[in-house]
Amino acid sequence: MRIEAVTAPAAEDDNAFAALMRQTADDRLGAMTAIREGFPASMLKEAGTYFEVPASRIRAVVRLPETTAHSLVKRGGNLDAAVSERLWRLADLMWMARDVFEDENAAKIWLRTPSLAFRSLAPMDYLDTEPGAMSVRQVLNAIATGGAA
Repeated sequence: MRIEAVTAPAAEDDNAFAALMRQTADDRLGAMTAIREGFPASMLKEAGTYFEVPASRIRAVVRLPETTAHSLVKRGGNLDAAVSERLWRLADLMWMARDVFEDENAAKIWLRTPSLAFRSLAPMDYLDTEPGAMSVRQVLNAIATGGAA
């Protein structure tokens, strides 16, 4: 799977991050390949636009310094595998939240809104580590099954 294909998203979304979510939702092998190759650095801005948050918030989730991000975007470079994986994790959890809430906008709002379940942080802020992502998945599973979150 080549992520360059993501730069031509469906007109419905008109966003490369949304296209990434759709492409990698069920294709784990393709996601692994794309992560290893590195997503285009421009995907950071696309993710910020998609979630309606500043790019700095996305950079915090993927743990990428502003200067590095700016340099990569300027030269049209790709993110390294670790940063790409954290960005993919954000897409993957967005997809899961969308399925749980059965509404894309509700899922976006939930991911970026602080919650007592996450010690007054937003679920999105937990996605910089896999243990944090596991906590988000656990809460989403509880919501999906009618358990307390």
